[in-house]
Amino acid sequence: MDFKFNASYGTLTKYVDQLADGFLPSTVGKVRTLDYITIVPDVKYSKVVTTLDSTINFSDASSCATFSSNSTSSMSGVTITTAYIKAEDKICLNEMEQYWLGKYMRPGSNQTSIPFEQAFMDEKMNKIAAKLDTTFWQGNAGLGITSAYAAISSSGQAVKVAAQFTSSATVIDAVDTMLAAIPSAVASEELVLFVDQAAFDLYTRGIRNANYYAFSPDEIAGGAVRVFGKRNVTMVATVGAQSGRAVLGKPEYLMWGTDLAPSEEPIAAQYDFVQDALLLRYKVKIGAAAAFNSTWVINY
Repeated sequence: MDFKFNASYGTLTKYVDQLADGFLPSTVGKVRTLDYITIVPDVKYSKVVTTLDSTINFSDASSCATFSSNSTSSMSGVTITTAYIKAEDKICLNEMEQYWLGKYMRPGSNQTSIPFEQAFMDEKMNKIAAKLDTTFWQGNAGLGITSAYAAISSSGQAVKVAAQFTSSATVIDAVDTMLAAIPSAVASEELVLFVDQAAFDLYTRGIRNANYYAFSPDEIAGGAVRVFGKRNVTMVATVGAQSGRAVLGKPEYLMWGTDLAPSEEPIAAQYDFVQDALLLRYKVKIGAAAAFNSTWVINY
């Protein structure tokens, strides 16, 4: 016996499975600034960081002459002031329950927590870290936060050069211009050239395309690379850097002031019975300062 059926699906909607057992947090890139600069802890509001500088001179020691102070030591202070900032989020659990996430929420109508909490918090912390890095570099006038760029150039002593990091045609020359302007006081020190990711990519691809140097992909892993032809300078791409701006100097001289390191400040989460919502709050103190401004090279 042969059965034949003609099926019609015109009135049906195709099924899309939304009941995945997790979600994929979005990412914005690796924050690298804190891997290089100096973190100044315990800054509740303002703090003076003492700096030390010395000059060394030699004189004739062939006879037992009177002691002569031919070298000097000088101490001064750099003031770092922080702003107290916060980020808050309110999540209505009643609304969440009506969507696919409701499948993973506790039975009953009284909800006090969210599913996949760890992944949810990781997503928030990733975005907070990137936002903090951007705030450190670019500042926030409305919150009274001075940018790292302003902290470096505020004294007017930083060496300013014309270097364009926004074009593949000029980026290699721009790096060479920055290198040529390094003050002699730090010329042999380990230095970092902080740029944005686009400038980093322009430089490394430019070197590759010009066939100046046959390098391994491992050399640019992690968003940091030794500047080709300059053994003591590392170019670092960080998410918070402003497009086209570059700073070159001894990274220890750039300071991030805080009460606790950003990674040690957890997000506070609490269910609020009155609002029937999960409240999230992240609070932190942040400030930027720079020492020995005359040793920095900038292009802004």
